Amino acid sequence: MSDHYEVKDLRHDNDGFEIRVGYFYEDIHPRDLYCDETDTDEMAKRIDAGYDAWFGFWAKAYFNGHEMGYANLGGLYYKDDHAEGVIEQQAKTNDDCWYGDVIYEALEDAKKQTGDLWKQLNLNFPVDKLESYATINNKQREA
Repeated sequence: MSDHYEVKDLRHDNDGFEIRVGYFYEDIHPRDLYCDETDTDEMAKRIDAGYDAWFGFWAKAYFNGHEMGYANLGGLYYKDDHAEGVIEQQAKTNDDCWYGDVIYEALEDAKKQTGDLWKQLNLNFPVDKLESYATINNKQREA
């Protein structure tokens, strides 16, 4: 998989999480995703020449600096454009719906992950509701 590039100007908070978005350059040939009627060889030439955008979009949800959720969508092709420009435009309009959808999926993943983590921490390190401490390795620690 390609490197991930963040569009830092689009960081924002949503439902208690910091959302970061970005892209990766798609590393499969367009013919692997498009039907036979599409001239994927011409698409590939334009992509390789830098005329067209061929990328995947990702969103990550962070809580206190820890990545808690992730989602992505690959195979995005935009003629006469570049990945960062497309993403910035979608952030404003969400015309093609994928921008908001992928962020939603990352948030849902983060909520599930934080819930699962909370449950596991509660099992491993129970907090006495009447006291302000947790028991860790059979030792009491202030909460």
